[in-house]
Amino acid sequence: MTDKTNKDQNKEKSLLDDILGNAISSTNKFDEATAGLETKKCKSCGAARPSDTDLQYCDFCGNQFY
Repeated sequence: MTDKTNKDQNKEKSLLDDILGNAISSTNKFDEATAGLETKKCKSCGAARPSDTDLQYCDFCGNQFY
């Protein structure tokens, strides 16, 4: 009886190893990317604003950007 149990356990372990091996090998690998949005900060409150906008005043504190 223990011989049959050992065979079943080895078969299940082999099947699980095959499934996990396949999952690991087929998993997509992604490189880390950066956002690429350039910002400038308000000198008064430190709020970030996109650098390509024509804002003259900070929306948060009202300080003049330029």
